[in-house]
Amino acid sequence: MVDNLIFGTHLKFFNMEIVLYIVGGIVVLFLLFAYTSPRIARMNRSVQIKATPEQVFPYLKSLKTFVDEWSPWTEKDPNAVHEYNDIAEGVGAFYSWKGEPKKVGEGEMKIVECEDNKRVKTHLAFKGRGDAFASWTVQESGDGVKVTWDFEADNGMNPMGRIFGRFMDKFLGPDYENGLNKLKKVMEG
Repeated sequence: MVDNLIFGTHLKFFNMEIVLYIVGGIVVLFLLFAYTSPRIARMNRSVQIKATPEQVFPYLKSLKTFVDEWSPWTEKDPNAVHEYNDIAEGVGAFYSWKGEPKKVGEGEMKIVECEDNKRVKTHLAFKGRGDAFASWTVQESGDGVKVTWDFEADNGMNPMGRIFGRFMDKFLGPDYENGLNKLKKVMEG
């Protein structure tokens, strides 16, 4: 009986020790995966449009036009609420949105740089998810223009952000493609 109690106690301790080693190993692997992931997450998509830079640029420098005409997230959550400031376009133009958390969530977008007929850079603040920058660049190409939509987020030391950044292309890429295809359709009729 005494042998069974001692053996049973050692067995329980032995099993707990194995569980702790396994859990510790998983945590170490998670942290290694996270901190070997890039700090900066980048992604971009492009589309060729039969138009001039002067024709396309008004659709890029106005956030209201972006939301109303070609944003891929407007169709994902048509009931989202959008609020704009008094600056209609260019540097300082701002809008915020609030929608279904699993569809579009909540955040703000502000134009921070605008070079006519060439580039618009925006700052994004996603409530509870951090900040990022997105840009639209217009380049003459062939019989039209190439519009490129870039995304960049600095995930710092956030392990979950770094892991999510590895999959940014998969998560965000299809939305960018959808938006740029909508812009192409608007421009080319």
